[in-house]
Amino acid sequence: MEEITERCAGIKLSSREEAEVTIHETEPMDGLVLIGKFFTKRRINMEFVYRVLKMVWKMEKTFEASDLGENKVMFRFQKKDDLDRVLFLCPWSFDKYLLLLHKLERGEAVKDIKFNKSLFWVQIHGLPTMCQTKAVGLSIGETLGGVERVDANEKEFCLGNFIRIRVLIDISMPLCRGWKVRLGEQGLKWVDFKYERLPIFCYLCGRVDHDEQDCLQGLRSKEILRPEEKQLAHGFVRHRKNSKNR
Repeated sequence: MEEITERCAGIKLSSREEAEVTIHETEPMDGLVLIGKFFTKRRINMEFVYRVLKMVWKMEKTFEASDLGENKVMFRFQKKDDLDRVLFLCPWSFDKYLLLLHKLERGEAVKDIKFNKSLFWVQIHGLPTMCQTKAVGLSIGETLGGVERVDANEKEFCLGNFIRIRVLIDISMPLCRGWKVRLGEQGLKWVDFKYERLPIFCYLCGRVDHDEQDCLQGLRSKEILRPEEKQLAHGFVRHRKNSKNR
């Protein structure tokens, strides 16, 4: 890529190519566009994708879907409430693989979208009951990514056996199985993370942007890894089974 850039930099433009084109201000987009990327090596069938998502998303109005290539799709909605609902219920999976959605803003180009972050609901297990507060959820969640929400009541307390947080996670990094948390006089404790609606992911390196068959770590390994050597062999499997896939 750098070599191509250097070559282009050395190209001398003709007089016609040096001419500037002035673009008059166009009508702004209505903001009802999502760009989706399917994290699967299989070529997606647009007709099948449209039919399944139309049934699963259960919208009031219909939507349009355009194939952008490289397993990327543009979804254009007719109603803002439908788009907001689809984003609110993220993450989505298709054929058990992650479907990452990005709301296209004015001035953005699809080629510049990185598709490296996804929202997940994460359950934090193992904390003392009285420590299950919104503040604790925020503190732990910020180590995972950007915290969008902590599921707490009006007194900022998390009812139940765990804290539930919604976090924007960098999917180019391995998922964390848990964290060490120091709780004042109670000392150091280990807390487990359980990811809701977790799609197919790689048990070797812990990333959700590919599966075990496409893992470079696995391909570079000369020997078949034993179960205990797999990054996520212990813990995450049962979390996926306990989650509902959309």
